[in-house]
Amino acid sequence: MEAEKPKMIYRSLGNTGLKVSILSFGTWLTAHDEKAEEDIIECMKKAFELGVNFFDTAESYGGGVAETLLGKGLKAIGAPREDFVVSTKLVACGTGANDKMLSRKHLIEGTKNSLKRLDLEYVDVIFCHRPDTQTPIDETCRALDWIIEEGYAFYWATSEWTADQIARAMEICKEEDLHKPIADQCQYNALKRENFEKNLRHSYENYKYGTTIWSPIAMGLLTGKYNDGNIPEGSRMSTDYGKSVCWTEYCGKKDENKDKVFDSLNKLEDIAKEVGCTQSQLALAWALVNRDVSTCIFGATKVSQVEENLKAVEVATNWTLELEEKIEAALDNQPDSEVDFNTFTPKRPRRIVALDTSMSLD
Repeated sequence: MEAEKPKMIYRSLGNTGLKVSILSFGTWLTAHDEKAEEDIIECMKKAFELGVNFFDTAESYGGGVAETLLGKGLKAIGAPREDFVVSTKLVACGTGANDKMLSRKHLIEGTKNSLKRLDLEYVDVIFCHRPDTQTPIDETCRALDWIIEEGYAFYWATSEWTADQIARAMEICKEEDLHKPIADQCQYNALKRENFEKNLRHSYENYKYGTTIWSPIAMGLLTGKYNDGNIPEGSRMSTDYGKSVCWTEYCGKKDENKDKVFDSLNKLEDIAKEVGCTQSQLALAWALVNRDVSTCIFGATKVSQVEENLKAVEVATNWTLELEEKIEAALDNQPDSEVDFNTFTPKRPRRIVALDTSMSLD
């Protein structure tokens, strides 16, 4: 008898009616493994079969390679266009002076070039991949409004913008009656919480801002394969990029954070065993039960990885406050709360406010 497929859950992307699967497929890995094209397309097909409807890419991933592959993958799946939610991100692709950042010229030309590589008439969401401190933000907002009005995209969003930058964009769009941004693509996982839970809090509260989070398993650290403190041969951390960027992101340039990080990782391993899931599934589920997370982006080069990741939905649906408290104690890294000056007491931590132990759809 065929095993029952995990049931997917869909959430609104920010303050919109657009529904996205809470787990989504990202193509960042493509930029670092062009030889795995067939494998990645098979992963996309399996993800779609298991309920994933949101696929994310960027013009900068492999200089457009990831967009081309995503386009091929969507065609291989063969479903109607309306069954997919597709996003790309713009910030740099090319060597020319105007092939980067968020000017009107690059945003419009970059969008058209991305659509050619994707072989699509439109994308659902265009992300500003990083903030641009040189281009006036009103120029960026007007350009994205034009892109939407022309039918090249339905929505626009930000990525790794500060709460102040998001608020300024919202203010300009309201003043000029432009399409507002709907979500931020930001890093969030059990080891990296400050920006998501504390800095962006007012974006959720004031605008119902959505999020499409990246690196939910901390670039592989939360999978369990590094729990002994060593770097396995052939792993992501064993590459030059992995050592210089991924490892130092969490452990520090001189491994000053390593002991604390790996103490938490080993405690999470024990908790995962108690729950009866893998450490990856526990890490993904931990992110999913936060309602401020609209969707959680994962990458894969093996179908088995897709199947394992999708089982995190079931772990999330069985989440309890007891489990949450046990993990919080293991992590010991909850961001400090702001003070509510009406009562001169700390506000409830945003994660607790947003915690969803029923995995409801709203």
